[in-house]
Amino acid sequence: MKKWMAATFIFAAFAYEVPAETLGQGASLDKRIRTALYSPDNVYRLNTMKNRTSTIQFPSGETVNLGSGLIATGHPGAWVIGANQEGNMVVVKPEMNAIEPDTNVIINTNKRTYLIELRLINDPSAMTYLLRFKYPEPPKPAKTRFKGSQLNKNPCDGRINRHYQKRGDMPLSPDEMWDNGTFTCLRFPTNAPRPVIYQVLPDGTETLANVRSVNDIMVVHGVSQRFRLRLNRLVLELRTEQNNTGGYNYHGTTTGQIREVKDVGQ
Repeated sequence: MKKWMAATFIFAAFAYEVPAETLGQGASLDKRIRTALYSPDNVYRLNTMKNRTSTIQFPSGETVNLGSGLIATGHPGAWVIGANQEGNMVVVKPEMNAIEPDTNVIINTNKRTYLIELRLINDPSAMTYLLRFKYPEPPKPAKTRFKGSQLNKNPCDGRINRHYQKRGDMPLSPDEMWDNGTFTCLRFPTNAPRPVIYQVLPDGTETLANVRSVNDIMVVHGVSQRFRLRLNRLVLELRTEQNNTGGYNYHGTTTGQIREVKDVGQ
């Protein structure tokens, strides 16, 4: 019985969470100048004193003076709170006659929401003269091997034929299809499964098409009046009546880039 009661007590002790506010890191020259890492899930503490003014500072461009701006405290009669003209500095001061004024203040700017706990203290060395914030770096864009103009380069550029008809299982249908007389391009939704592409020969037989991927485009090395797309039991036929002769591809490339090989003796 004693063991069970002890285990229950330990569980209850760990299950109870004590609220804790973030004071921020004191500056090396003066600990009353504090900097805190911003998080929308943190509550920050501002230690104040009577006959002293504390300031909350936001970065340039962040303001409480726009339509979404808000400064609301739970004990308005006990505090003097106001913002500067730019709206990026909020001044906080307890009233001289305030009794037990500890409360919270919610500040909403044009960019973020701040949750502040206001505390009245009697130790000048522990007071917060200035509270400012550091902000996490925004996530960097995912790396890609495509750079600059390659990001949106059309691998089937040139004299374009878009006159294609389709029949069969429409879930296999590309968003776009076109050819330039040398290559055929099919653009699919980025998250859609890719079907296998077959070229239909004049005698009705199929041959596996030579295909490469460029971003969300499947590039077929060749043109045909008919293609068949297959994925498991799904089949979609694509055909065109246009005879796009295009132009001869002297470089034999879908990107327009060529690599020159030189003799080391040159």
